[in-house]
Amino acid sequence: MLHGSLPVLTHFGLASTDESVPELLETFLGGFAPRLQSFWLKGIPFPSFPKFILSFSHIVNLDLSEIPSSGYISPEAMATCLAALPNLITLFIGFRSPPSRPLRSSPPHLTRAVLPGLSYLAFSGVSEYLEDFVARIDTPRLTTLNVAFFMDLIFDIPRLRNLIHHTEGLKSFDKAVIEFSGRSVKIVFGSPPWFGLEIKCERPDWQLSSMTQIFNHQLPLLFLVEQLEIWQSPLGLEWKDDPDMDSSQWLELFRLFVAAQSLHVSERLVSLVARALQDLTGQMATEVLPVLRTLFLEGLESSGPVHEAMKPFVTARQLSHQPVVIQRWERQEPRP
Repeated sequence: MLHGSLPVLTHFGLASTDESVPELLETFLGGFAPRLQSFWLKGIPFPSFPKFILSFSHIVNLDLSEIPSSGYISPEAMATCLAALPNLITLFIGFRSPPSRPLRSSPPHLTRAVLPGLSYLAFSGVSEYLEDFVARIDTPRLTTLNVAFFMDLIFDIPRLRNLIHHTEGLKSFDKAVIEFSGRSVKIVFGSPPWFGLEIKCERPDWQLSSMTQIFNHQLPLLFLVEQLEIWQSPLGLEWKDDPDMDSSQWLELFRLFVAAQSLHVSERLVSLVARALQDLTGQMATEVLPVLRTLFLEGLESSGPVHEAMKPFVTARQLSHQPVVIQRWERQEPRP
């Protein structure tokens, strides 16, 4: 049935969790669905997609998620076919796993495919793929960007940095939320969010170090943040007894937030943050989070071990004439 033409079809979605699902052919939908506006595939291999989509120029929303290795589409082929979609507004490209073949780096000077109406772009895969892809596209109206990377030892993302720098809608923010879960760590900027970056890894120490590496050397965005919230998902394992965790890793991350005036910490992370901040005494107390004024801790009791752990830090800040007030965080908004 799906190889016949569907002249009145406007929205189409197909998903599978079966890793042996067969590939779709170029003749899918009969090559004729002139009213099609939304197209969504999840876990479906479609290697001939670049040729297929050329017949559907009215697409507004395109979602290709969990692309299996058998359906791999190169960055060059993806950018070229998307140039034929002048009405495209939202785009998601996501891979199930890192590609088994090496990615070729794109030449320094490329003819860019213009996506004139694209306002929302999301990607999930290896950083090399995104770097090659964004080098081949021009998105003059982009306002929202969400990126998820598979874990890597070193992230080299200068083209992503340039995309953010040259996109007017991705520059203004004063709030960041970091969420740690059992499978990944994610940071979102702005309210409502305009940029999100997720690293897919399960080890808490790698989650912290990868965030610090990226935003210290690749994406210098944290120096503008005035409001910082950090969460641990209730679905993830608690970190209290994790042997790989080191308080200094928290301090290296916090050191990047030079403009943060408020820090909100969810209940499952309070003891870890307090343990890290208690090491900040003397001059060090103003080297990390230098303009912090208020520390909001969820579930804070009127007295107890958290207060005792925070005393050295609070005292050092008072002596430095940059006091920090600790308050209980009565969280009212839903978890991001």
